[in-house]
Amino acid sequence: MRINVVFFAVLLMVGPTGLTGQEIKPDHVWKFAAGDELKWALPGFDDSSWKTISTLSGWENQGYPDLDGFGWYRKQVVIPATMAAPVTKYGGIMVKYDNADDADEFYFNGQLIGATGTMPPSYQSKYGEKRSYIVPARLIRFGQPNLMAVRVYDGGGGGGLLTPQTTLRAMSAADAISVSYSFPANEWVFKDGEPQYMELKLKNTQKAKASLNIVVLLTTDKRLAVDSLVIPVKLGSRQEKIQRVNFKLPEPGFYRFKLYLEKDGAASDAHQFNIGYEPEKVLSPVDARPDFDAFWEKSLADLALVKPDFRMTLIPERSTGAKNIYHVEMMSYLHTKIEGYYAAPKAAGRYPAIAVYMGYGSDAYFPHSDGNPGFCEFILSVRGQGIQKPVSAYGKWINWGLAAKETYYYRGAFLDLVRAIDFLVSRPEVDADKIVAEGGSQGGAFTLAACALDPRIKAAAPTIPFLSDYRDYFEIVHWPASDVAEYVNNTPHADWEKVYEVLSYFDIKNLAPRIKCPVYMAVGLQDEVCPPHTNFAGFNNIAAPKKWVIYRDQAHSTPATWYEERMKFFRSIIKY
Repeated sequence: MRINVVFFAVLLMVGPTGLTGQEIKPDHVWKFAAGDELKWALPGFDDSSWKTISTLSGWENQGYPDLDGFGWYRKQVVIPATMAAPVTKYGGIMVKYDNADDADEFYFNGQLIGATGTMPPSYQSKYGEKRSYIVPARLIRFGQPNLMAVRVYDGGGGGGLLTPQTTLRAMSAADAISVSYSFPANEWVFKDGEPQYMELKLKNTQKAKASLNIVVLLTTDKRLAVDSLVIPVKLGSRQEKIQRVNFKLPEPGFYRFKLYLEKDGAASDAHQFNIGYEPEKVLSPVDARPDFDAFWEKSLADLALVKPDFRMTLIPERSTGAKNIYHVEMMSYLHTKIEGYYAAPKAAGRYPAIAVYMGYGSDAYFPHSDGNPGFCEFILSVRGQGIQKPVSAYGKWINWGLAAKETYYYRGAFLDLVRAIDFLVSRPEVDADKIVAEGGSQGGAFTLAACALDPRIKAAAPTIPFLSDYRDYFEIVHWPASDVAEYVNNTPHADWEKVYEVLSYFDIKNLAPRIKCPVYMAVGLQDEVCPPHTNFAGFNNIAAPKKWVIYRDQAHSTPATWYEERMKFFRSIIKY
């Protein structure tokens, strides 16, 4: 049955609650050590010498500024004996936390329970994806200390276990019904004319018959109500059943589903996921001010007045393969030094080149001496980021100089992107007619901004791009709106309209019409950092040849297969 809007709002705010008294929420302070030893998962290991850190922030902010790689978190928790009956009856305890940067494994009393993402050597980030693990009842020591351990791998940039709350909840009657879901649309992105429905596969895992409700809540990406249903279902002993749920998406865009089961006064863990509908019809009109182009032409002219003074230093220990690796320094806008790492084939010749732009807060990393055969590669650190992050004078980059377009941080950062292309063009081994660009998150925004400001780039492959359609962006997800709100609240005479005016000069949707080269964009459908709406806000304003791919299971990441996809795209454009 359909349910009314008031009840829908209550369900959306409260959601599934489980049984009263059957939930434990330990505090956010854990024992921590950098490194990687599997014995750290064992309850008997002595961690008394370990430091304590909070899961409210990454480890870089808590005494480990240069840590990329492995770190372990340990915490003891007592599961009261009063929880033994429901936990034993229904199969265990559900452990949930918000995020890990970038991949994690969860251990309970020394046993590996599950993983999100993949550890090296087949590393795959799952940053931005909520974690949920089920601990079997047989592993739990009721009324005694139990050890939770989380092994985290950070591939670069910020790292750590990131959650305001870790929750342990007794499995309930509703959890005894397994549920999976699918959509007929490719990668869960519907086209006009396709039937709009979700197919649920339910299975009663117990002998007893079951009567339950399926609760389905559908909202826009801004969490405005679209539809809601409560569907009563009866299942026989061990029975499986397919339940079709029809819905109607009102307009192109991206939508949030929340799905859970209710049985005997208890609710299952909620499944939350996004779908899309005709993303190329998402409307985010250009709102550039009349002097937008003049501002950027003046900025580029100011950059041209700065002599780049390119300097390269060979890094012998990194140059063991087919390419030499160099540390590069150069001068950019406002006579600011910027840096990067450059890889050039040792064999004589002229090669295509890839400009690589990095994510917000990423630590510097080197190109591989045998990576991307036949290409030069330059990984740029814009001012105050990457190589310069440890000595950055820019505070929170998203806020720096936000009082005026002339002083805003991203004016200089965007001009640094052009200076990187100046460097590549200056190199005798680079074929200047075959320069391409790529990057993810902030690097995705940088890729698009660079193409808008520099026609020498012949193809672009941005992923999960940042910095677009700020008004909508700040309504869809918490960050970076929270940082900008901090600026507005703490800066005399600052107000949101002035902020949006300044940001409009650095909005990818306003720069997009200037792009002339082909673009291939990758999107994570479940991204809660750079949500799909904002990705398409800029993309849909590009008039040049373009295409996109959406990965339904990806959050703020792309799968390993994207690497070869983008390289095929680059080769097809530059005929190499």
